Amino acid sequence: MASTKTETMELMQKALASLDEHDEPTRREILESDGWIEILQDPAPELQGRLRDYFEWYDGKREENPGELLEEVAYLLFKSLRGAENIRSYRSFAAQHDLVVDGSSVAWQILMTYLHLPKSGRSIIVECKNEKTTISDQQFSRLCGILQNKFETTAHLGVFISRKTAAGFPEGKRKKISLSEARATQVIFHAKTQKFVIVVAHKDLEKIFMGLPFPKILEAKISEVEAAYGTEISFDDDSWEQETKLPSHLEKYN
Repeated sequence: MASTKTETMELMQKALASLDEHDEPTRREILESDGWIEILQDPAPELQGRLRDYFEWYDGKREENPGELLEEVAYLLFKSLRGAENIRSYRSFAAQHDLVVDGSSVAWQILMTYLHLPKSGRSIIVECKNEKTTISDQQFSRLCGILQNKFETTAHLGVFISRKTAAGFPEGKRKKISLSEARATQVIFHAKTQKFVIVVAHKDLEKIFMGLPFPKILEAKISEVEAAYGTEISFDDDSWEQETKLPSHLEKYN
């Protein structure tokens, strides 16, 4: 690997030019081999310590403000991505989310390529959820809406950093999902927009703490959404029927 900033930049320029010549599987193989994954991240010095604090809090061994703790972990995770030039908060009256992360450097473009994202959409939208319950379909849909309506041309990835995963996200292999679940919203949203909303949950934070690169976690989850095109979605469950049934003052005209 390069030992100076100039050498690193030269490697990045060459890597970007090389990546554009290959398909996605080859790009992934190149960037995950021989230490090249280090081009995509430069872990913040404070990250391991705050992750350790999070796990101690989770085990009841530490007092912390839960929301602020996970927000700090999220901030440090995205600060650790090479090329992340701006990390800022975004607030609106209609909706609220925590962080907008963006960049424009060669390092950031390489990251976008690795994550199957267009280099033109250089922002990542991040929301933190340190709650006891899973992320509901309503919460998941709201981030999808923000990604599409507020950042239509500038962002193609939304990320929940959450203690729990989202409703309907399977722990193992599962072929059928319900339209009432966030998992279905994730797949349908991607099919319509080619954008991704993913969840980095407690088990993923454990893997990062043990040394698995954060970009690799993000890429694996994006690949999982792409692979879910073949998932069978059920249209005949009770919740779907309840959501579409006409109220009585309209039903009378049938």
